[in-house]
Amino acid sequence: MRRIGMAAFLIAFVFTGICLADEIKGKVSSVDKTKKTLQISGVQVLAGDAWVENEQDYPLALSDITQGNYVEINGKFIGPSEMKANKIDRKIMECAVVEGKIASLDFKKREIVISGITVKVPSSAWLEGPNRVRIPLELFAPGYSVECRGDWTGPAELTAFKVVVD
Repeated sequence: MRRIGMAAFLIAFVFTGICLADEIKGKVSSVDKTKKTLQISGVQVLAGDAWVENEQDYPLALSDITQGNYVEINGKFIGPSEMKANKIDRKIMECAVVEGKIASLDFKKREIVISGITVKVPSSAWLEGPNRVRIPLELFAPGYSVECRGDWTGPAELTAFKVVVD
């Protein structure tokens, strides 16, 4: 019985850690191998303790990640435009993604800020709420967890084509 309880606790702990993780995807714009950091469009990533793997889930060394690589980073935002990575996946190029909690919104400018990253939301962007229903930007609020897909258009600036409330 004790083993079942321990297994349930471990599964809940791992699931909670995965669900509470923030995420960023994009091209590596610079690498500092001595400090063990990466930059993705102005977002500083502390990568020293991260697990690193390639497209086939084969383990890599952090030194295998180079400028221009497309990566998916799971971790936690620890400050404005700063993330501590738990896992880094070198991927085949796809759209850029920022996932995290909304810190602030400006409805007039159509901008969302997630941990110092400005997400521009053009009127043509698909905004999705629960049950895949399209919703207006005015229904978004600080504290909501969102996934923003788009392209990096400046330092710590993403222009989204899709924003989904998690």
